[in-house]
Amino acid sequence: MKPKGQDMQGLVLFSHINRLGSLSAAAQLLGISRSSVSKQLAALEREIGSRLFNRTTRKIVLTEVGRRVLQEAHKVELALQTVNHISEDFQSVIAGDLNVTCASAQGRMHLVPLITKFLARYPEINVNLQLEDRVVDMIAENLDISIRIGYLPDSTLIARKLGDLSGVLCASPEYLSNAPPLQTPADLLHHRCLFYRNAKLGMNSWSFISDEGEESVTVSGPLSINDPGALISAALAHAGVLLIDKGLLGDTMQDGRLIPVLTSYQSIGTLPMYIVYPEREFIPAKTRALVDFLLEEMPAAVQGQ
Repeated sequence: MKPKGQDMQGLVLFSHINRLGSLSAAAQLLGISRSSVSKQLAALEREIGSRLFNRTTRKIVLTEVGRRVLQEAHKVELALQTVNHISEDFQSVIAGDLNVTCASAQGRMHLVPLITKFLARYPEINVNLQLEDRVVDMIAENLDISIRIGYLPDSTLIARKLGDLSGVLCASPEYLSNAPPLQTPADLLHHRCLFYRNAKLGMNSWSFISDEGEESVTVSGPLSINDPGALISAALAHAGVLLIDKGLLGDTMQDGRLIPVLTSYQSIGTLPMYIVYPEREFIPAKTRALVDFLLEEMPAAVQGQ
């Protein structure tokens, strides 16, 4: 006999019939009709090529082949029970490895402190955190969770919003002391501006709003970098004016190393932050624990509270 997919179900049914002593009792246990039980048993017997029961009007008795098949049916039942226990443990036990990815700057500033807090709460979890500024293929790279910045394309992935990143325009006092006046967004055209750029994206179109309406300007400068942390370092070195996620600035504004400019204008174009994961229905307990934790903790971290 070479079992097919339906044979596993048939073997379990066969075991129920033998245990209960009748097709009707097996049908009642499984919540199906007696005729359905009879058809499934007949299909199993055809696949095996032999009768499994000798049936009379009063009882059923295993054939010799039936007794041997019953031994294998018991093995199938035991294997299915083991698989169910594994699945239940997988869904309920908060332990194991989690593979997580996040944009570099936001990962360093926002995520790492929260991950350490999470691990203190769940000591049986190990997190492998990859900080990189690219959209990864979560399935191909075996990732459990991704923290993504910006608007998401249509996807089969599940995305939950963590908050919005708000931009602030700033520069060092040393830079501003030697630079042209900066009173309106149009004045940025006469300044050395620092902005994010990678192989696919250049973020040098800056928009602002004030009581007088909206204003946009395409800025330029001698230095663009694909890492927000490095851009902040350049601003601290007096290289120019920077529009950056204010949550990444740490204490640089509190201690006066960078100061806000164009304070009567508000930056437009905040970027949403999402937590993304592949599945919803069968999400492991360890993944759900981190998702719920970050949904609770990340919004305040992003806003610098």
